[in-house]
Amino acid sequence: MSVEADAVAKLEEGEEQSRSFSGSWYVYLNLLFVLALLIVYYFMGGWSFPDYPNYVTIVNNGGYLFSKDEYMAEWVSRLFLSQGLLFFDSADHVVDFFALIVQIFYVLFVFYFGVVKGGISRRGWFFFTAVLGPLLITTALRASPAYILVAYIAATGGKFNLKFILLSILAVSFHDSALILVAVYAASCIATYMFKSIGLVFYQFLMWCSLTLILLSQQVAYVLFSVVSKLNIGIRSVYFQELPETSTVKKIFMVVIWVVAYTTIKNLAVQARTKLFVCGSMLLTALSFALSEVVGVRFALYVLGSCVLAKGAFLFTGQSSSRYRQVDVIFAVGYFCLVFMDILRNAGGA
Repeated sequence: MSVEADAVAKLEEGEEQSRSFSGSWYVYLNLLFVLALLIVYYFMGGWSFPDYPNYVTIVNNGGYLFSKDEYMAEWVSRLFLSQGLLFFDSADHVVDFFALIVQIFYVLFVFYFGVVKGGISRRGWFFFTAVLGPLLITTALRASPAYILVAYIAATGGKFNLKFILLSILAVSFHDSALILVAVYAASCIATYMFKSIGLVFYQFLMWCSLTLILLSQQVAYVLFSVVSKLNIGIRSVYFQELPETSTVKKIFMVVIWVVAYTTIKNLAVQARTKLFVCGSMLLTALSFALSEVVGVRFALYVLGSCVLAKGAFLFTGQSSSRYRQVDVIFAVGYFCLVFMDILRNAGGA
């Protein structure tokens, strides 16, 4: 018996070391991706990337792009961009400093919670960088902390408490698009409190509804546009002034996001609050996509980040018994390269 016990103990120890080594490799891959993105960003210069000129305009205009009333929140990002000229001699230097602060935030947050703290696997943070890193580190700098914080809130599946409130305020203070996603998560918390048990069938029903909205986006737009176009929602009314043209590529992208979300609700380890958030935000994304592809894609990125972080996978469920776990890594690396090359292509034409 003692020999058998020793053998089992050694086997368990070996499995633990294997899991630890595997987790370390995800950290190394994550670090490699981040370093590659930072090197390319600073080698090419911020002006090479699409959103940089808009940030310079915001600085020169005193913290806004077109109108002082165009933002509901974004207190931190607007503070940086509106007051930066008090400390720097040009708008370019203000934006460069803001980019550096955001990139430092990304590295510290992702690697602190991906290496030091528990709760979310190192694998999950690797997938997060693989699918969103190219955008958040080089282009969508103002919204980058909001995407990170909303994904973290949703992936951990935490309760509606002080931590949730503080993180939500911080997310909204960088980009006000986070406000709607925070509201969806709050609704998910309330729903799981009211209904202690929610079956897979309900999640699947919501997901199939969102897929239907995506596939029939043109027809949905005709039904809703006459109402939405009359709403006064400030500068964001520009997104709903005319019926959107349907892009086949963007519709395919939305279907991919749907697949990522659908496999998330099938993961047994994902919290009920997270699953409800994924379903609710996917419905929101599908409706938004029908009315404005720009808004739909923006919300889709919140869904994408939350899902890959929650399940530690990309296209598949991410469960430990899945035979596609390593195949999923290959898909994520391919997606990273595809998005990175697209950003570089746009940067080359900027």
